[in-house]
Formats: sequence, structure tokens, C-alpha cells
Amino acid sequence: MALDLARTALQIDAMAADMRDSRGDRRARVSAAIAAARSFDAAAYDAKRMLPGTALSWRLPDVPAAPDAGFAPPPLPDEYCVVGVDGSHIDVSRHLPARCFLINIGGIELRYGARHGARGFSEPRLYAGDDELVVRERMPPHREETISGALLDAKRAVEEVRGLADALRRTPADMPALGLLDGSLIMFGMHRHPDFVARELVEEGFAAALDDLRRMAAGRPLAVASYISLPRSAEFVNALRLGACPHAVASCDRLCGGIARGRRPCDDAVGGVADRDVFAEFLGVGERSAVFGSNADVVRDHYVGMGVRFFYLRTEEEIGRVELPDWVADDEALLGLTHALLAEQCRLGPGYPVALKEAHEEAVVSGGDRRRFGWLVEDALGDMDLPVYSSEKNLSKARRWL
Repeated sequence: MALDLARTALQIDAMAADMRDSRGDRRARVSAAIAAARSFDAAAYDAKRMLPGTALSWRLPDVPAAPDAGFAPPPLPDEYCVVGVDGSHIDVSRHLPARCFLINIGGIELRYGARHGARGFSEPRLYAGDDELVVRERMPPHREETISGALLDAKRAVEEVRGLADALRRTPADMPALGLLDGSLIMFGMHRHPDFVARELVEEGFAAALDDLRRMAAGRPLAVASYISLPRSAEFVNALRLGACPHAVASCDRLCGGIARGRRPCDDAVGGVADRDVFAEFLGVGERSAVFGSNADVVRDHYVGMGVRFFYLRTEEEIGRVELPDWVADDEALLGLTHALLAEQCRLGPGYPVALKEAHEEAVVSGGDRRRFGWLVEDALGDMDLPVYSSEKNLSKARRWL
């Protein structure tokens, strides 16, 4: 039997009613968060979070002295280049007769000004060798982790930033350039894997590619950033949460461990509020927030000699989150270039950077592509007189008998 949409619709209606009933409480918490941001005391915040005994269950950012400030974009350069890169993949499938996965890196180079033009590209790569399908520890006991699911997402992120570096090398060295990625520059979740996995994918992969871009930027005006649409992050709200904590020394497990989440004092103050809810109050179209510093564990432990900063940008449609390496954020010229070019990209989008929109179109692997990929694998094996098979579950979907 197919999905019972009538019963599902009743459950959706109940969900909407619950959301409606909670809107008043949420509006009050958003208003409280906005008021706390206006009166934020950065010195008191730093003093409380550095107290011995502070032990929190949420991540705190570095917050500047005036977190409610808004900044207008500087003028655009006479000519410039924006490169957007995105990726897609086909995961390992037990229904196919060969163990393999594919990563497709797509991108667009957009030039503006006297040397205007556009160039799209798409680079698929198949991974099928025994050494390509795993991350393996180099020293005894030679443990290994299969690249699939979340690890394949991480592998694709590494290839995206490497693809961005390759694309930026092909742009004119005398033209200001912005390299854009979709999503976060922080490889969350890597601490769930053994150290040798994080070393290969983060230190020697993602962070090394970012450092390659840093070296490239030493000889030309080049900035790098990522854009997150409709961000759910609450890092700055976490800073407000610390201010709402009634205890002199904040220790979540020790002091509030017996209180259900959603009912703690800090939850009553700002629970359920996202950063974008707060910055929607402070920013006009095209403006950015102050720059904050992320203190994610994976950055501290594996982004050797590099940090990640972020700010919020108001487009005509939303509040987006922009993440950038610290070497971009600490350079006023590169920070201004990032802001100006991103604001213009979102205006052209509209609402979302046009370079990332076009990069997605170059990278996307459609449902039809996935089916044809499977057929190509089967045909190639058949041509080599190798066994071609599929799981009975997969075959049963193709030969319905009722």
C-alpha cells in the first residue's frame, strides 16, 4: 500500500496547530534575544566563559564588542571574478555488482567588467580501487574505515575545496577573485571517527586545501568563503544563553543536568531562537553583521594554524551565514571584497549567490543519471565477461507482481 496521504495530512495539521500555539512564546524569546544582543557586554561574557569550572553542553563563539552592528558593503571593483564550486555523488550500493562510488565536482567561473565572461565545468571521478574505498591507518594496527554515507560526504567536501583551488588557479592573477563553496567550512562530525580518519580527510585534505588557497592569496587579491542559506546555527544565541544563565559559574550537567531540555532557565530566555532571528532585526539588505569566531572542536584540533570566522548577510530574501578562513577575516581588504561580491551575487541570484546556483547545476547528479550509471557499470562488467548481478530486493522493485 502506498503512503496514506489522508492520515498523513491529519498529522501535518496537528503539527501546524502546535506550531501556531507556540508562536507567542517563541516571539517573546526572540524579543528577549534581540534585547540581550543590544545590551551585550563582551567583557563580562569573556570573563564568565573563562571561569574555572565552566562546562557547557553547547559551543560558544568569540564575540566582538558590538555584536549588533551592521556594515554596508564597500563598492564593487571595476572588474572581478567569482568562482563557485559544488559537488554531488553516487554512494556505494550493495545492489550493484561492483563496489564503487562517484564524485562529481561542478563549478562556474564568472568574470565581470571589461573581461567579462562565463565558463562552466564538471569533473566526475570514479573511485573503485581497494585503497580508494577506505581510509586506512598507515601504521599498525592498520585499521580502516569504509568511505560511505557521512564519510563520503566528508570526502566530497575535500574534493570540492580542491576543485575550487584548481579553478581559481585558472583565473587572471591580476583580477580580484572570490571563491565560493556551498555549506559549512567546518567539518562537523569528524570527531566521531578515529584520529587517522580526521588526519587524512581534515588535516591532509580539507584544511590543507584551504591552506593552499591561503598561499595562492599571498600573491593576488583572492578571498574564499562559504555560504549557508537559511542557517539553523545558534552560536551567537549560545553567547546570549550564557548571559541568561542564573548561576555564577555555568556548568550544564552539574547544575541543570536533572532539568529537561526546554525547561532550563536559559531555555526560557532564548531557547529555540536561531542567530538569523536576531540579525534580521539589525541588518538592512546587503549589510553584514560583525565577524564572529567559531570555536568548534574539529577546527581547534585539526585545522592546523587556521581558524574559521563567520558573519551574517542580509539578502532580499533571507539572512544567510557566511563562513571564511581567519586569514580572510583578518584582512580588511579581503573581508570587504567578500562582503561586496557576495552581496552582489545574492542580488543577481536573486537571494542566493548566482555562482553557487550555477555550480549546483553543473554538479548535480539526477535520478536518471544514477540509473544510467548503474547500467554503465553492468554493461562494462558484461563486456569483460564478469558476473553481473543485483540484489533480489532491487530486482523485486522492477518486477512488481500484484
